[in-house]
Amino acid sequence: MYTLGIDGGGSKTEAVIIDDNECVLGKGLAGGCNMNFVARGAAVAAFVDAIRQALEDAGLQATEIGRAGCTFGGAASDAFAEVGLTVAPLGIGECQVAFERAGFTRTYGIAMVAGTGSSCFGFGEDGRRFHSGGLGALLGDEGGGYDIGLRGIRRALLSRDGRLPPTALTEAVCDYLEVPNLGHVVTKLSGTRIQQPLIAGFAARVAEAASAGDEAATEIITEAGKTLGELIAFVASRVFERDDEFPIALAGGVFKAGDLLIEPLEAVVAPRFPNAKFVIARMSPGEAVARLARRARVV
Repeated sequence: MYTLGIDGGGSKTEAVIIDDNECVLGKGLAGGCNMNFVARGAAVAAFVDAIRQALEDAGLQATEIGRAGCTFGGAASDAFAEVGLTVAPLGIGECQVAFERAGFTRTYGIAMVAGTGSSCFGFGEDGRRFHSGGLGALLGDEGGGYDIGLRGIRRALLSRDGRLPPTALTEAVCDYLEVPNLGHVVTKLSGTRIQQPLIAGFAARVAEAASAGDEAATEIITEAGKTLGELIAFVASRVFERDDEFPIALAGGVFKAGDLLIEPLEAVVAPRFPNAKFVIARMSPGEAVARLARRARVV
């Protein structure tokens, strides 16, 4: 039996097909499908595109898929019908995906998910659990890609006005948004709808500038790490004691910034929970969803 896993978010949708030995047979990648950020039609189209790519890559027909799971599955039913999948989509939680990506089959510890937004989940002994974050671009998501990208763009604009020193982010934001100068940035980003995926995508450029030694970019990435560390420590305090041993799974595109973000994060958490173990999620999210769907008990 072949299993399809689809992980969707604000910036991208990934589809992965595995066999019964959990070997990856095919992959597909499309735009964002989180309907908090994109219209339903766009979300369905992203699902369809990613699934078709994965089927073609695996050399399979839709009728050969025996099980399928997805995150952010609001568009799943329509997309499955359009592609010709006859299975019902299983909903998979992003915290489960984070643990699986980090190599943990047990839902225990802390799952820090930081992609376009940021959300932290804690699972302790005796069923204790706690969640914080995930409030969206307007009300929260501090330390996520949108937050980092927005800070980077704002910093470039302040530099243009002479309110802060020059930064490499000035050139980076013009290149990223494909505008001739910063005077066009406000027009590009103005509108009634917040462009979360577009702004979040600039986080990668901020990380690149930080790696190259830009002081302003380094400050933004460092602050994001500290912010995520404070969120982790807060959630951990609700389900663990100081000397408990537990894993902390760090999952999401933000952690591609590497040590510049992770070291300040660990510096916040480690003194408060010295026996916690930090693990970077390496497995692709689509593969993790497929694995979880394959093992799920269907009632």
